[in-house]
Amino acid sequence: MISPRLARSIARIHKWLGLIVFAQLVIWTATGLFFAAVHITDVRADHLVHPANHLTPVNMAQVKITSNEALNAVAEDRPYEVILRSLAGTPVYEVRAEIGTFLVSAETGDRVDIDEALARKIASATWVEPTPIRAMEELEKAPRESTVSGNVWAAHFAGEGDPTLYISAVNGRTSLPRTDLWRTYDFLYGLHLMDYSDHENFNTPWMLAAAILALSTVLFGVALLVHRFTRGLIKDKTS
Repeated sequence: MISPRLARSIARIHKWLGLIVFAQLVIWTATGLFFAAVHITDVRADHLVHPANHLTPVNMAQVKITSNEALNAVAEDRPYEVILRSLAGTPVYEVRAEIGTFLVSAETGDRVDIDEALARKIASATWVEPTPIRAMEELEKAPRESTVSGNVWAAHFAGEGDPTLYISAVNGRTSLPRTDLWRTYDFLYGLHLMDYSDHENFNTPWMLAAAILALSTVLFGVALLVHRFTRGLIKDKTS
């Protein structure tokens, strides 16, 4: 049987642990309710852009140079792979080299730089609706939400929720669309997982600590329940 002093200590610890765990339980419940209420297709906003398998065919009539000539254009960078693809309706060779990736025009053989005008053209070609772009922003470091690495262009489209498309300034490839709804979902998902930086890792020290605290709260509660139950039985026998 637990002594009265120990029982009071356990009750005090149980109360404070319960308050701490309760705060996280509220967060888990609230975020879970949001996830259940908002459809994931609305969050992803895939309807704003053409699907990933929507590939614009290369107009071979525009291709004037061979892949070997494209490789020779960046020979000093030690290329090892070349891909012919369409970039906003223009054929280009994407040359991957040891020091990076380069674009070479399949019409002229010149290197292609993703400037603001070309990034705007790529964004408009990727977007399903003819929505105007209200602002273009060049970012030296791609934000985490972009899923694109390196230097990027951010195309902010007109519309509710700041719909944004990121275009790689290296190879012209685009990200998935991002909106304020996605950003809200991502923030709440980070709270739900207790991953406050990457918002994707379930195995965080915070989650482990919350699980230990929750288990401790339950165990202390069971100890108090057993104590009060046995104390009641003893009183019944002595009365």
